[in-house]
Amino acid sequence: SEQRAKAEALRVKKKLEGEINELEIALDHSNKANSEAQKSIKRYQAQVREAECAYEEASRVRQDMAEKASLADRRANALAGEMEEARALLDSAERGKRQTEAELSESRAAVNEMTTVNSRANASKRSLEGNVHTMQAEIDDMLHQAKNSEEKAKKAMVDAARLADELRAEQDH
Repeated sequence: SEQRAKAEALRVKKKLEGEINELEIALDHSNKANSEAQKSIKRYQAQVREAECAYEEASRVRQDMAEKASLADRRANALAGEMEEARALLDSAERGKRQTEAELSESRAAVNEMTTVNSRANASKRSLEGNVHTMQAEIDDMLHQAKNSEEKAKKAMVDAARLADELRAEQDH
């Protein structure tokens, strides 16, 4: 009976500890959610402040624009007289433009000619580089053949010396 009571108490204790753990986890999650919510509120408050500042700035800019529009109207009336002078300058600029276009055409022709010369030079360069690579390969091959011939000559000399020694040994006996 006492053992059953202890076992029951232990089971209830474990159950309560499990519930406490679950509640602590839930509290942790709630605290994190609250923290995120506080951050969001601060962010939204900052956005509202920015929007208010932007609205005030836009209002000020709108007022400035209205004043500038009034000034621009007066200036436009004054500029009408200067328009005739600008037309005369435009005619002069048109003549300059035609002259510049003629010079541009000459320059393009010169550039095309230089491009052709450059292309030919590049083709010659590539051809010469190919010839150099071919010659280098041939030289490497000749050096390799010379090395092989040199090794064969050394081997032949060693064989000849050995044969001469054997011949002397035969003649001595």
